[in-house]
Amino acid sequence: MDIIAYITIIAAITAFTRFAPFLVFYKKVPNIVSNLGMIMPASLIAMIFIYSCNNIILHTPKLDKTDICNIVGIIFTIIIHKIFKNILLSIIGGTTFVVILQSNI
Repeated sequence: MDIIAYITIIAAITAFTRFAPFLVFYKKVPNIVSNLGMIMPASLIAMIFIYSCNNIILHTPKLDKTDICNIVGIIFTIIIHKIFKNILLSIIGGTTFVVILQSNI
């Protein structure tokens, strides 16, 4: 098989996995899926926070530049969230800010 066939198969499988929930739940969305939609944003923020704080907690006696960038990023994310009260903007803004900070050190 050539590369075009592999790409076509991968694209078809990916499209199927994206459209399958709409095919399965076309009448009514189960309560568990609705509940997951309610708790996922907070879970994402908690996961990003724990990932950011992992090295900070381990390196507490002597922090390096990456740890300082993460602390500043956490403060920036809290400020963005307090101003705009938008979870998606907080996640994207904070992550982008930390990436820009870390790429400049």
